[in-house]
Amino acid sequence: MIKIAFVINYITNNGPSNVVLDIIRNLNKEIFDVSLITLFEENDKNIIDDLKSHEVKIFSCKTLSRLKCLLGQDKTFQNIIQKEQFDIIHSHGLIPDFLSSRVRIPTRKVATLHNNMFEDYCQTYGKIKAKILTKIHLKALKKMDCCVCCSSSVFQVMKKYLSNVTYIRNGIKSKIANHTVTRKELNIPDDAIVFIFSGVINYRKNVVYLIAQFVKYHKRNEYLIILGDGPDMETCKCEDSNVIFVGFQDDPVAFYNICNIYTSASRAEGFSISVLEALSCGLGLFLSDIPSHREVVTVGKKFYLGEIFSILDEGQDFNKKLKRLRANYQLFNKIGIQEFQKEQLSDITMTNKYQELYKKIV
Repeated sequence: MIKIAFVINYITNNGPSNVVLDIIRNLNKEIFDVSLITLFEENDKNIIDDLKSHEVKIFSCKTLSRLKCLLGQDKTFQNIIQKEQFDIIHSHGLIPDFLSSRVRIPTRKVATLHNNMFEDYCQTYGKIKAKILTKIHLKALKKMDCCVCCSSSVFQVMKKYLSNVTYIRNGIKSKIANHTVTRKELNIPDDAIVFIFSGVINYRKNVVYLIAQFVKYHKRNEYLIILGDGPDMETCKCEDSNVIFVGFQDDPVAFYNICNIYTSASRAEGFSISVLEALSCGLGLFLSDIPSHREVVTVGKKFYLGEIFSILDEGQDFNKKLKRLRANYQLFNKIGIQEFQKEQLSDITMTNKYQELYKKIV
């Protein structure tokens, strides 16, 4: 048996957590003895209980803080590693990667990069703090046996800085809603074209721009649903009744199921889980022109997946591509889009590639 430990800040219903959970659930348990190490206290209890019921060992380092970790005060974590003697440590995120890089016992170390740190850190923390964090992160990653980017577009950036890097695209299990939402509940006509965005409402996700352009250019039968919350929420509020805010939702797929198009004006993404979830529901795409969004459309070029628009102007390209989307709307093939996601961007495809990597390096 290969003993493997996944290390993450905390486990909950978000992008990186869902990637970790999909890998854990799909690993061949006849080959892998699986553990999960969480560093902080924000764990989702239901997810933890479910993992325990599937014989995944859980270790929680509740005494750690982010500052303590970066200062090297990580005795709780290091004691777990020392006691368990894992064959592989697979870390996800800056602090997990930093702690893993400090492990002294013989073990193989894998890190997954869920974003382009040069864009993400700058937009999240500001230029000065981002420069420091990027330096810390790169130093840690250079000590890994293998760094895995979540997309080809992130890999194209990181290969300039790391020699031990490859990529495995994120994949997800086809999503099924836990409950039903109807258009009638949201006062949306049955014959409307409904766009949807799901995510944190912040600067990086650029939701203010998305809403402003939609309000400016939408037709009477076009609606936009905003799923999520965040620091830019108040700025996003508008009086257009065709823009509907529903807040954070535990079951976004229930809302995807009443929509036609997934849209995002994000400034940066690793390989968006929300986009993959939308594809699994058969939605078309209307996305900002950033590398990871272009990558999705390129991988799925067998089908018409939608349009890519620039966010570098004042909405002229948004309007142009929205008109093109309307003209090509009949080309969307819901079943074909779902099959594309299942065949090329599934949790099984992703996990199989990770399994081969684990067996290769151990």
